[in-house]
Amino acid sequence: MPAGRRPTRSRLELRHLRYFLAVAEELNYGRAAERLKIAQPGLSQQIRALEEIVGAPLFDRSRRAVQLTLAGELLLGEARKTLAQAEAALIVARRAGRGEVGRIAIGYTASAAYTGVLTSLVGSFRAAHPEVELQITEMEMQRQLDAIAEDRLDIGFIRPPVALPLGVASLALLQEPVLLALPERHPVVVAGDPVDLAALSEESFITPRHGPAVSFHRHTLEAARSAGFAPRLGPQGRDFVTIVSMVAVGLGVALVPQSLRCVQVPGLAYRPLAGPPVLAELALAYRRTEASPAARNFVRHARARL
Repeated sequence: MPAGRRPTRSRLELRHLRYFLAVAEELNYGRAAERLKIAQPGLSQQIRALEEIVGAPLFDRSRRAVQLTLAGELLLGEARKTLAQAEAALIVARRAGRGEVGRIAIGYTASAAYTGVLTSLVGSFRAAHPEVELQITEMEMQRQLDAIAEDRLDIGFIRPPVALPLGVASLALLQEPVLLALPERHPVVVAGDPVDLAALSEESFITPRHGPAVSFHRHTLEAARSAGFAPRLGPQGRDFVTIVSMVAVGLGVALVPQSLRCVQVPGLAYRPLAGPPVLAELALAYRRTEASPAARNFVRHARARL
């Protein structure tokens, strides 16, 4: 060895502390080796390696019985704490890998809350995974999809049909009938029967702020065309509460999900459509290649609940 260079010491490893702890607690190399299920000579060699790393003897070898030195006594308490912390770290990492801890960012359209699916699904997941933090935010549908694609949101509750970004998939949660929202003094409301949409061909139809191929904008166009007319589109609303409020003051009529019946506005009436039902879907949006075990668990939970 070149002059002036100190010998390189071995690196401290958790196994050194486990071996030391066994000997320190048993105060007998034979019993400690049996507890560790290793050969006694190998255990003695590991203890000597640890003493070399520490730079001081840990056991008094001048007596017949094994006894700790002062350095050994001080190391004993720290070794116990270190091994306990290492075990705790492994448990946390394993639980995170199983999706039992972590955080899930969830977005939802306001109408998802009216169906009861959002509260039921989130509530049952929370009961099954109480240590997963859930961050829930009302968010316009296209913003949800963009945020999921950009890894800023994990889960979205959306109203198809809508074009999904690359890498985003959806899971149908619910299909519900579409109703008409009308001013309560409208003649078809007074009649009290299911409404033939063709009778409203001269009305203005209020739709959400979506493109013509998306969600209830598309439902409105397709339902009207099936009834034999092209609908006259009126103002648009940010959400269904805004839309039914606009209906109530006489700005037009609207197609809305059946679950919206829980929203009661003065001057507003809901009526079923005559003929074959028009169905609206509520779906769960998520990343196809999700890295988060907690988010994957949420999707699996949703599938199981279906």
